[in-house]
Amino acid sequence: MTETVTASSDAQTQPRPAQTVEVLLAQLREDDVRPSAQELVVLSDLSLADLRRVQKAWDTISDGCRLHVIQSLVEESVVNLHLQLGRLLRLALKDELADVRVLAIRGLWEDREADLVGPLIHILNNDPYDTVRAAAAEALGAFVLAGELDELSPALAMRAEDALLAVLHADMEPVAVQAYALESIAFSGETGIRDLIEDCYYSHDDQMRVAALRAMGRSADVRWRPTVQTELGSPDTEMRAAAARACGELEARDALEDLIELLSDESKAVRLAAIFALGRLGGRRAKEMLNAMSASEDADEAKTADNALEEALFYGDAEGIPLFDESLEDWDDDADDWEAW
Repeated sequence: MTETVTASSDAQTQPRPAQTVEVLLAQLREDDVRPSAQELVVLSDLSLADLRRVQKAWDTISDGCRLHVIQSLVEESVVNLHLQLGRLLRLALKDELADVRVLAIRGLWEDREADLVGPLIHILNNDPYDTVRAAAAEALGAFVLAGELDELSPALAMRAEDALLAVLHADMEPVAVQAYALESIAFSGETGIRDLIEDCYYSHDDQMRVAALRAMGRSADVRWRPTVQTELGSPDTEMRAAAARACGELEARDALEDLIELLSDESKAVRLAAIFALGRLGGRRAKEMLNAMSASEDADEAKTADNALEEALFYGDAEGIPLFDESLEDWDDDADDWEAW
């Protein structure tokens, strides 16, 4: 099922400025306007009193206007790091529109507060729209990782992992939801995750195979390096892009020349992934290529290259502390060897 609402393009572009939450809410209910993101920032860092006002008025605002509010603020939060949308977006998680719920989940991507685990699991298990459930599965990955880093209680991290595993082991789950669940559970160090990733890599479904490559990159398991490097030559664009990013995340230095070749790939997504990976690998050769890409006429490529050059200052330092246990790369995957280990 899908549900899409598009804000009216005929709306006035110069709404009256809103000085307070109350004034803005009245404007949103009564005027055929779409306030700018700058005017909507009054909804940032809501006090409890203002949150109650928004809760009371939210359902009286039109579908298109609610979508406009959340979409505008989520986009603004990417460039305005001072916005604090946590309370508003938690309210939007219960919105009637699937599109608003998806935006709310994605807008909370940096929010690691423990109170989100329960609502995200509830959405994953109960939302009627696959797009929303997939977004929840994707968001839960941050909490699995937080559990691995001891930044979240083991009990909550386990709840997130159990919910994701339940989706992956269910027979009738949509592939789109399972794919994001696999990418998220890959952060877990629990026994059996490697086998799960491998099973999905050999799936007949292309979406699950792409998800498996992304999961390999997130797993911090260097034994996947040969696999992701091999897939750099895949005829499938998504597979090449996923493999390139995974090579960077796993610091697969043997893939350096292959990644450099991908800088001229016909797919922009692949080129951007290769640029990211070179930033993670670091080293003189990678920096030379990134410097060249930073002069690209494509603004996205130039910006990504600049960011990768900054990362190269921290990654790929031979004298630094290694991020991976390199001794695992040559480990025999035979079942007996696993058991002996």
